[in-house]
Amino acid sequence: MKADVKFDLRPIQRAIKKLQPQVKKSRRELTEQAAKGFVKEVIEITPPGGSGRRGNAAKKTGEAAIKYDLARVMIAVRAVKNVILQDPRAIHDRLRDMRTGRINPRNLKHPYPVEASALRALQRELLARVGKLAGGWNAGADKLGAKVPAWVSRQGDGRGAMSVVNSIRQFRITLTNSVKYVTNVADYVRRVESAIGIQAAKMERKAEFLLTRALRRAGWK
Repeated sequence: MKADVKFDLRPIQRAIKKLQPQVKKSRRELTEQAAKGFVKEVIEITPPGGSGRRGNAAKKTGEAAIKYDLARVMIAVRAVKNVILQDPRAIHDRLRDMRTGRINPRNLKHPYPVEASALRALQRELLARVGKLAGGWNAGADKLGAKVPAWVSRQGDGRGAMSVVNSIRQFRITLTNSVKYVTNVADYVRRVESAIGIQAAKMERKAEFLLTRALRRAGWK
């Protein structure tokens, strides 16, 4: 299911308002800075990231989940008489939960026998997809100059977008993750809201630090 979800950006707007008097930057520059920080943060906490897993640790978690899922439902065997080998891809597609991307073995009691090379080929293909969900933010990251992990950037920027409105009245950046199952991901909304809050808090702390430093330099303690 494809759905558009909009988020409350007032925490970042308030942070920009507090920070602007302390820095020699325009509101546009601070908006770009906020968007860059947000996209870096949301990529870090998009599955397999999150719950303290970031960077390569998140990548390894995603890879381990794929290997575990495959091992639950299929086993590599040699060609044996009277044993019908199944198609690994067909098994994967049939048992994959479209909401989570994970394999649901349902009531399967024993793994399906499959040809070893076919299983390895499927596993390689699936491992290369780790980072696909986070890759939906790549278009914004590329345009904003945000550095992202290589295993995320390898997914390309075709599953997302960034648009800018720059007029006399407003400057607005819109970031979109268009991976088709993104809104089915558990806690997706909470994760994005968390990234917004983290970026806003960083800017708030910087504003407070600069204000305190300015007051001290002016003789206030």
